[in-house]
Amino acid sequence: MNRCPVPIGAAAMLLALICGTSLSAASPPACGTISIEPRTVEGKPDSSMPSLVNAAGEALAAKGFTILPGLGHAAYVAELILSRVDVGTGSAKVVAGNSAMLPNMSGSVGAGVMVPFSIGKSRLVALQRIRLEMRIHKRGEAAILWSGAAITVRGAGTRKGADERVASDLSEAVLRSYPAEAGDVVSVP
Repeated sequence: MNRCPVPIGAAAMLLALICGTSLSAASPPACGTISIEPRTVEGKPDSSMPSLVNAAGEALAAKGFTILPGLGHAAYVAELILSRVDVGTGSAKVVAGNSAMLPNMSGSVGAGVMVPFSIGKSRLVALQRIRLEMRIHKRGEAAILWSGAAITVRGAGTRKGADERVASDLSEAVLRSYPAEAGDVVSVP
């Protein structure tokens, strides 16, 4: 039996140079079926996961993917990793829940006017640093085809800190440059 004078790895690299291709990892998919698998860094349940899955699904669909619910059905998997850490407190304006009605002016015609009044009071709220990381890989394979992360700090219980808004803002930011990788964590105001 004859031994090959050139090691297999060197031959593969030479063939790649001749053919003009590279031996790098596969490029991110442009479309296809994808399932979303959320988890937290700590492994604890988080009440914002349904909002996160919905927002990530909308952002992935906008990039050309077809979202398949359930595990084990799609060609690709988008792993969502959420971390939420309290980082202090801040003040937030209390939003008036109802409108006040101006009294009917004598001599005027018509009904009263509804005008929302802000009571202008602030309250202390917990500030949370929320980080979302997304990793896309082919089902059954460990090699990550694409990854991205976004981070924000929001007041808990505020309009801007609502689960739906945070999930939408972070999902959109993570996938903004897709299929290119941002390289750094994207900061979301």
